[in-house]
Amino acid sequence: MERAAFAELSEGTQVEALAALARHALKAWDVPDARLEPIKYRENCVFAVTETDGARSVLRVERPDYRSDGQLRSEAAWMAALAAHGIPTPAVIPTCAGDVVAHAADAGVPEPRQCVRMAWVEGAPLGTLEHGVELEGEALRDTYATVGEIAARIHRHGATWDPPADFARIAWDADSLVGDEPAFGRFWEEPALSATQRDVCLRARDRVRTRLEALGPPPCLIHGDLIPDNLLASGGTVRVIDFDDCGWSWPCFELVTSLFPLLVSGGFEVGLEGYLAGWRRVTPFPEAELALLPEFAVARILSYLGWPVGRPEIHSQRALAPFLALKASEATERYLAGEAVVPGAEG
Repeated sequence: MERAAFAELSEGTQVEALAALARHALKAWDVPDARLEPIKYRENCVFAVTETDGARSVLRVERPDYRSDGQLRSEAAWMAALAAHGIPTPAVIPTCAGDVVAHAADAGVPEPRQCVRMAWVEGAPLGTLEHGVELEGEALRDTYATVGEIAARIHRHGATWDPPADFARIAWDADSLVGDEPAFGRFWEEPALSATQRDVCLRARDRVRTRLEALGPPPCLIHGDLIPDNLLASGGTVRVIDFDDCGWSWPCFELVTSLFPLLVSGGFEVGLEGYLAGWRRVTPFPEAELALLPEFAVARILSYLGWPVGRPEIHSQRALAPFLALKASEATERYLAGEAVVPGAEG
């Protein structure tokens, strides 16, 4: 099957085909009779795995051509290092051959896929990228103070850890965010943008790229996707999952990624106050980066606008394109005019 044909299948049909591939993949862990239940299909397709004895785990079927085997092994290596440092992360479960990556294929999927299996983590997501979080006031502030503290602990480790010689992860820098070939997709090719909106977004992109390039290379490893979906709350504890976008970047990029859903549900200023308070309990936040909060916010918004362009097979995300186009055009217009891009951040 060609990729274009697979992309036109319904989301349910795609998930069924990926589940069949996942069953083949589980042979690498000698788990042939497990029950699979889809958890999320956005970047990758993630399944809950329940064995005959009731033991649970997670299998992540990677999207094609997104990460190399070396990048996935590097992700697992940093997660293990974080866990050893007292920052709980899901344990990656090696295959029977001792690798953390398995490859599997199925006739219903156009290409073989990489698969990674992890230990089950209890908890309920704080919310979703698409709908934000259902918190307000002090509850919202306190929650994001916890998130900021977790982010700072991850940052502090990532800034000082000596990775293995073969360590390889993406750099979320000016090039991958707002360059000519953004990691998520060419946002300017989004059909939902009008010609006028596209021009405004591109002019803002050029200014943002110049200012981010002036910062030099990203200084540390970050999680890269601390959105509510990847923060599981259980018994008063918040645990972090899904390090698939971890890489080299700036603390302020972590901040705007984490707070972006609050532009949907509201409470951005409260969340920002809490996040920074939590971060500063661990380490000072780089003020030079905070001064570029508008630039980081625009870079994040434009990268998200490119997401549906680069992932045409994810039908559920296509409906977001008009909303993202509107938000991106509004934000870039404000940015170019020197107005607040997000609450509390002037361009």
